[in-house]
Order: sequence, then C-alpha cells, then structure tokens
Amino acid sequence: MKKTLGVIPARMASSRFPGKPLKEILGVPMLAHCYERALLSQACDNLVIATPDEEIMSWAKLYNIPSILTGHHHDRATERAQETVDILSKQGEAYDFILLLQGDEPQIFPEDIKNLSTAFCGDDFEVVNLVYPIDGDDLGNPNVVKAIMTNASKISFFTRAHVPHSSHQAMRQLGMIGFTIAALSQYTKLQPTPLEELESIDMMRLLENDYEIHAVTSSSPILGVDNPEDIAKAELMMAQDFLLETYQDKYLSFI
Repeated sequence: MKKTLGVIPARMASSRFPGKPLKEILGVPMLAHCYERALLSQACDNLVIATPDEEIMSWAKLYNIPSILTGHHHDRATERAQETVDILSKQGEAYDFILLLQGDEPQIFPEDIKNLSTAFCGDDFEVVNLVYPIDGDDLGNPNVVKAIMTNASKISFFTRAHVPHSSHQAMRQLGMIGFTIAALSQYTKLQPTPLEELESIDMMRLLENDYEIHAVTSSSPILGVDNPEDIAKAELMMAQDFLLETYQDKYLSFI
C-alpha cells in the first residue's frame, strides 16, 4: 500500500515577519492551526514539522507534535522537505508521495489537502499544486504567486508580477504541493534555474526542466500570512470557523 508523508516546513527567521510560525491567531499558534487541520484531513500516513530552529522543536515537543530538525542552509522549502525524507529514510521509513504544506496558511481546509493527495490516484502525475481563482488587488501583489494555466488542470508558468485583469488564465498558487518521492528527489538534484531565482518560486525549476505541473482547485480562498497586519485579517476570517473548536482548547489550556 502506498504511503504519504506530510511535511510542514517552518522557520523563525522570516525577513518580513520574524517569529511568524509561533504567532498566535485566536489564541492558537499559527503553526498549530496548520498542523491540526492537516491532521484532520487524514491524508498523511505521517505528518511532521520540519524546522532548523530549536525554539520550534521545543514548542512541538510540548504538544507532542512530531518534528524533524533540519539544517539552516536551505533556500527552498522543497529542499528542507527532501532533507526530512532523507532523515526519515535513515530511520527505516519509506514513502511514495509527499505533501508539502506551508506553515503560514492557518486557514487550510482538510478537504483540500485530501483532494491534493487523491489527485495522484489513477493519474500519472508527478507534481500537483493547489490553486484558487485570483482577482482584485492580488493580481498586482508581489507576495501572491500567480499560476498561469494552460488549461483547467495544467500550469504553464508562475510569476509574482502583475497579471492583467483580462488574463482569465491566472490562478493564485496556494502553499500546498504534492510530489511523488521521485519527483522531489529529482528537483533537489537539478540546478537552480534563471526564472526560479528571478521570481523566487520553487516550481519554476521544474517547469524550466520540462516537468508537467498539474493543479487542483481549492474549495475556498485561503489567506497566507505574510506580515503582521495579516494576523488581524486571519482572526476575522477564522472567528466563526467550525474547525477551530476541534483543537483550540488543546492550546488555550496552556495559557
């Protein structure tokens, strides 16, 4: 039976928002929102946090959250995920697929993670990204990665640049990516590419090496927390979130 590993990369040294993973949203650390909601998806045979920071390791231990200490040298979350796979492999654990789940999207929906996982079933996909329709100010927001679609399920390009309103092919890339283990391994063996470095987008390395990237559309918009101002937005969006009550008390009890 094929097995799936879920990895949530997290680090305290964010240039725009230092200490972001452990900032609280409605009394719960942002990283905890991401972990608990991923757990609810039941899409992963194992779900771990991958971090270079002892502070996050200590926090995870406090709540019995599986965590892997990785190096500080990684420029890309995908490379941190590969180190996590390598560490677990040395411990005798083997996986067929990996779900890379970002630690700064606290509103992620379990059904989206499940849909990302099942996209590999019955299809010869190697890499799958979660996307959502984009409009308004996000079209020109450099913090928002735009996925330019070839068709409803295939991505031809990624950019942070402004996308014209007339571009009906643009979608917002969300922070959830599925790989076969072989595709992730190959990614880390490829050299960084010009457009990857220009745009600071991992997925361009694959597109520039002729890999196909497929898309799964999210059921709802998801807020990415990029700066301190986004905390208030997240709290407003999640205040009536029915999923919150399934895990909030676990973290509030430590206050």
